[in-house]
Amino acid sequence: MSSDDLFDAISHPLRIEILKELSKRPMRFAELKRELKIASSGLLDYHLRKLDDLIMINRDGSYALTEKGFAALQAVEAANRYGWQRRSFYLNIAAFILVNAYSLLTGLSHTVYYWVIILPVTSAWIIFYSLWTFIRRRVRLKNPE
Repeated sequence: MSSDDLFDAISHPLRIEILKELSKRPMRFAELKRELKIASSGLLDYHLRKLDDLIMINRDGSYALTEKGFAALQAVEAANRYGWQRRSFYLNIAAFILVNAYSLLTGLSHTVYYWVIILPVTSAWIIFYSLWTFIRRRVRLKNPE
């Protein structure tokens, strides 16, 4: 599996949840579907196929993680621990503040350009990015530890 394939495999939250469930114990298809609360068998099958080299079917017919699967899960958990998403959020807040402060300090805030383009665009971006960070990614500003 190339690094591109690996990143593609772990790029979806559901696939990461699959890896987490299988790290607990091997599971059959129906059990995995029930644990993950997935309604569609086709959806689960699609995501399992994406995890091709990271999971295997053992002698009992259950899905289990391979060594690469355990390593991929460890990489995902390490990335979560280092909080790159929180840092990205803070960088976006800093950029928002800097752009608007620069506009205020240079007198650009007295122009229509600022009120029609700069302020609405930067405000819309920070609102979108905040919603994406806290709701879609479920990021918390404090470490869970």
